[in-house]
Amino acid sequence: MEMDVQDLRVLEEKIEMLLQVLGRLKAEREELLLKLQEKEAELARLQEELNRREEERRAVRERIGHLIERLSQFSEGGA
Repeated sequence: MEMDVQDLRVLEEKIEMLLQVLGRLKAEREELLLKLQEKEAELARLQEELNRREEERRAVRERIGHLIERLSQFSEGGA
């Protein structure tokens, strides 16, 4: 099967279009990967903040428990 010049031009145009689409998809993929990395960094930061706040909460609960214990001892001793 022999291709004429017109067929070759059509094929060349289709290949060019496919390469353009491929280029756009590659750029979009890179952009999405960058956004994913940013979101992963944000998630890590938020996880660290959550851990810190949970530790603070545990510390406050311990202090409150200690204060309640001291108040109980005080009221028992003063009664």
